[in-house]
Amino acid sequence: MSTSNDAAATVARVATERELRLIAPGRKSGLPRAVTIWFAVLDDGCVGLGTLNEDRDWVRNARHAGRVELQLAGVRLRGRFADATDPVRHRAIRKAMARKYLPFRIAAWLGLGQRFTFVVDALEIV
Repeated sequence: MSTSNDAAATVARVATERELRLIAPGRKSGLPRAVTIWFAVLDDGCVGLGTLNEDRDWVRNARHAGRVELQLAGVRLRGRFADATDPVRHRAIRKAMARKYLPFRIAAWLGLGQRFTFVVDALEIV
């Protein structure tokens, strides 16, 4: 395992990547389930995620597990997955996603966007 400083530096280095693979154990099978999704690195070095539909399997699996792995740019990280329940945090994730991805920017202009946001924190390199 690495220190949190190593993980923070790694996350900052890969922040411009377009997508990551989120891996969480399946709720029923316990087998690893992966999904490729968009993400944003937040000012504090955590990873922000969002979706319009909280009933997606990746959300349900990650919530159930509480810990996930992220793969991006040849790096594998492990961290704690949680809903962004704080309205300020929720807005920060939506803003970060809109800065990074044009479709989210357009959705924000239209008053739309991710209804549900999540944070992956306590990151460590695997």
